[in-house]
Amino acid sequence: MEQPITLHWQTSERFHTAFLTPDLFGGWVLVTSSGALSGRGGRIHQKPLATYDQGLTAIQQLRQRRRREGYVLSQSGFTEILPLPPQGFELRSAETEALHRLFEIWALTASEQQTLLDIDRGAHEHFLDGAPFAAESLQLARTGHLLAIHKVLRLRLGGETRLIRAWLRRPSAALDGQTPMERMSHSLEALADLRHHLGYESDMSRSGQCARSTNAASA
Repeated sequence: MEQPITLHWQTSERFHTAFLTPDLFGGWVLVTSSGALSGRGGRIHQKPLATYDQGLTAIQQLRQRRRREGYVLSQSGFTEILPLPPQGFELRSAETEALHRLFEIWALTASEQQTLLDIDRGAHEHFLDGAPFAAESLQLARTGHLLAIHKVLRLRLGGETRLIRAWLRRPSAALDGQTPMERMSHSLEALADLRHHLGYESDMSRSGQCARSTNAASA
């Protein structure tokens, strides 16, 4: 069974932690962190993985490496990354990494990225360098909406990059003739409204499919 995994190793002075968790793109991501138990010199790294088996291989390699380095496995289990503090550095870093991948899939220009995030060129340069957005920031709220929108699109369009990019640029009657990109670029409220609209459409579609299945079974 494909389940998220967490492992924690430590010595008398240092720790290493690994989270294997599903991402929003149908794959998996290995989030590793390390540092001194005193809290100094911490580092976080995210490694995208196409399959769960690749994640298990990476986890096994980490177990072997930590043993060779003298670390002791002090905690393990099946756990989501979600129990991390909602505004914590680790989760914000993972969301930033996911947003980089989203912008690549959507094929957005630097200017379009800045508009969607409502940031200037300097802040965008920090984002491109991998710096996570500040806790409680509007950019973090925008990130959550963008990732949720992409998740719906991936499920609706089968993960087809070509179809997702076409949808973003196609005028829609439901959006008063605007394209989804134009609507999302207006404001945080417009971005949230589009997310909720897509969620509502998905719920209605699933309800219709369930009704058709029930009618077919009783026919």
